[in-house]
Amino acid sequence: MIIAVVFVTIGALCIYGVYRFFNPFGNEVNKELSDSYYYTRDNKGIIYSPMGNWFELGKDEMQVDMSSFQVLGRDYAKDKNHAYFKSRAINNDIDLASFRVQLGYTPMDKNHVYILNDNYYHIGQEDKKALKILEGADANTFTQISFDFAKDKNFVYQNYIKRDSLDVASFQEINSRFCKDNNGVYYYSYGDPLRKIEEANINEIVSLTNYYIRDNRNVYFYVGYKDTGRFDQVVSIPFKDPESIAFFEDVELIKIDANVYYRGEVIDNADVATFEEVKHGYTKDKNYVFFLGKIMEGADAKTFKYNSRTYTFSDKNHTYEMGKILKK
Repeated sequence: MIIAVVFVTIGALCIYGVYRFFNPFGNEVNKELSDSYYYTRDNKGIIYSPMGNWFELGKDEMQVDMSSFQVLGRDYAKDKNHAYFKSRAINNDIDLASFRVQLGYTPMDKNHVYILNDNYYHIGQEDKKALKILEGADANTFTQISFDFAKDKNFVYQNYIKRDSLDVASFQEINSRFCKDNNGVYYYSYGDPLRKIEEANINEIVSLTNYYIRDNRNVYFYVGYKDTGRFDQVVSIPFKDPESIAFFEDVELIKIDANVYYRGEVIDNADVATFEEVKHGYTKDKNYVFFLGKIMEGADAKTFKYNSRTYTFSDKNHTYEMGKILKK
């Protein structure tokens, strides 16, 4: 065993030594803003390599003015002559002096807010423009709130799509799935229209996790699938005591009052006091073992466990796979 550990250690050190020997980089130019722009080893040039993974994703040595080069975001930079997306100069007619990037991915200047045309622009040579103007956006007041939302003095934008129905002044992002304004509470997901939750009490909305919210009456969350297939709806579950609401590692599980729910459905016969998560869809209480919210008939709750060495689930009688007894 000791010999094996020694050989593994020596092998790892050799691989690391080879990596360091051939590594073309010096330090990151600005590690706070990007993990993809590096100085050359002699500090006389700039190399772009996605996430520094030159071994798998490659690298490009850039022709830049070193004295004025600055990183603007993970994949954006500029010098006195050009702005760059990844390793290629941006070919739009931009105002270079005011060109900047909000939150690392929304390029803009004093005149316009821009949207990236093609994430692979940097490896092409055609005349296609790197950026296109976000029509109607006011560059003076535009603020990128998060990956999903931005706003200016006139509109709220969801993934760069103008949402005319939202009130700019009162708009708030609640968490990574819900937002609100003075007119309603909404569920959102990337690329889809907002869904208004009609029964939600706007003034009482509280974020519980990145996926759950509540008001003074109900807990709200999105369920994509149930046993019958695609569900694709926001579910509301009433509660009596907000202190009873509890969560698990599996985001599809939630405890509310005297019940545990999986994908919005009560887990029948679950004992809330002893209910616990095992792993990968398996849960149990003092009486039963459950898989995806359903009782596994015959499984022994007392001895059921997950073996992290063999990546298997078993009790004193059987080994299980996908909630079924694994035949020998």
